[in-house]
Amino acid sequence: MNGGATQAATIGVVGDVHLFWDDKDVGFFNGGGYDLLLFVGDLAGYTQVRGRRVARSLRKLRVPAMCIPGNHDGLHAFQLGSEIFPRAHRFRNAFCQGQGSRCRSLDRALGGVELIAYSRRRLAPGGVPLNIVVGRPHSIGGRRLACTRYLAKQYGIDSMDASIARLKSLIDACDDAPILFLAHNGPSGLGDRADSIWGCDFRRKEEDWGDRDLEEALEYANGNGRRVLATVAGHMHRKTKSGKRRPAQVQKDGVLYVNAAEVPRHRKINGTKKRHHVRLTVTSGGATAEDLWV
Repeated sequence: MNGGATQAATIGVVGDVHLFWDDKDVGFFNGGGYDLLLFVGDLAGYTQVRGRRVARSLRKLRVPAMCIPGNHDGLHAFQLGSEIFPRAHRFRNAFCQGQGSRCRSLDRALGGVELIAYSRRRLAPGGVPLNIVVGRPHSIGGRRLACTRYLAKQYGIDSMDASIARLKSLIDACDDAPILFLAHNGPSGLGDRADSIWGCDFRRKEEDWGDRDLEEALEYANGNGRRVLATVAGHMHRKTKSGKRRPAQVQKDGVLYVNAAEVPRHRKINGTKKRHHVRLTVTSGGATAEDLWV
């Protein structure tokens, strides 16, 4: 930019897709002037075949894009059920067979859209230097890890403490540029009500359903003088089971937290089909987020 104007990155954040994606979305983002697209996961619903169809549409994007796998990505319905329902936990190891193959198939279907987890990327979208730190994949929220057998085999992560250590190592690898976190589920520490930004709305007891490893990583970054601009995630749909609405964004200790999971992201508004995403505007000094229906 000229005249000493502050450089700004325009980043599109797409919440839990759950099959609500088509070539009209591709056309919009290819012509929308975005420097980078971030997908917070859950491209699929309960079958991986239809999720791969979404991925094959995503590969038509001409904008740099990355996606963290959600709890619906690479997991079939029986595996997902065994992770969610306590009485089915004993079947988790059996049902996780083939998850690696399913994730590789999704990765191939995505083409140039990077399927990414436990990683750090140094980018400069719109000329703004950023460290993109990508968190734990396949999170279902709460106090424990999901897909532990797969995480251990694929990433060497066999416990929450190991995940915390991995995220801290990614922060240590960052240079002096500000940090933006990409996750599927958001961090704990932002509220324990059912309608908190990552609160639990599907149990009788209200509680914080955020990821502890991500919260500790953020505290570690802030405690070590790192400049964290924003954390973008989804997973906990904005409309709760009781019909209440979560906040779309929260500011805490100088960090912007965005829950992009407006589900379904395709809906009719005043008789016209609209499509949801979040426009994240980032400068070296901060970030702002705006919900858009287009």
